[in-house]
Amino acid sequence: MKIALIHHRVRDDAAADADALIAAARAACAAGAEAIVCPRVPSLAGLSAEEREDLIARVDGCVEGAALLVAFGAEDREARIVESVLGRTALVAGDACLDENVVRALIAERLDAVVWRVGAESELQAEAILEYALACSPGLAGLLLLAECSGGTGPDRCRGISAIIHAGELLDESTSSQDDLLLADLVLPIAAPDPDLMLPELPPILAQRLAVHTGRRVPVDYPADLS
Repeated sequence: MKIALIHHRVRDDAAADADALIAAARAACAAGAEAIVCPRVPSLAGLSAEEREDLIARVDGCVEGAALLVAFGAEDREARIVESVLGRTALVAGDACLDENVVRALIAERLDAVVWRVGAESELQAEAILEYALACSPGLAGLLLLAECSGGTGPDRCRGISAIIHAGELLDESTSSQDDLLLADLVLPIAAPDPDLMLPELPPILAQRLAVHTGRRVPVDYPADLS
């Protein structure tokens, strides 16, 4: 199976974001993708149910039979498991991706695929998220997708790295500040995770992120660990 992961550059308004997403889906189909995974685009996540259905219909109209996974809406706050062309797939957003309890619960589900949209707050966080995802992948799910955006301003600014990770191996990634399309060929069935593997330690910069978001302090041996 050929899968495509859209790395999206944030536009100035929802209409422009929608047009760019549709163009990316067309490009994925032209490349022969059988499954297309979209990131959570900030301007589109707050659409009403009717607007969301219209957008998906527009995208569906150009994918020519490929399966489309629009991963996130405004309501997503916790991990959600769905049946998709990739198998049993978990959609996880924000700090839930980094929460040890959430990760352990997902490991117990023996998933085929996981889509993370962490929302890196800095370039250093983005690099640490990729490092953590690579370490988690063999025990979490055969296929781990980092579906991120780049660009934008203010609280919706995106700095993420998008990646396709299979059984701990990085198949494709994008650190671009522009639109990008990641592609990978997978042999089905997707490799099964090994739930007996030890969960990797969360990088200090990500532990600090969780602490800040919950009003806690993280003890560290050296202040440089948080730089």
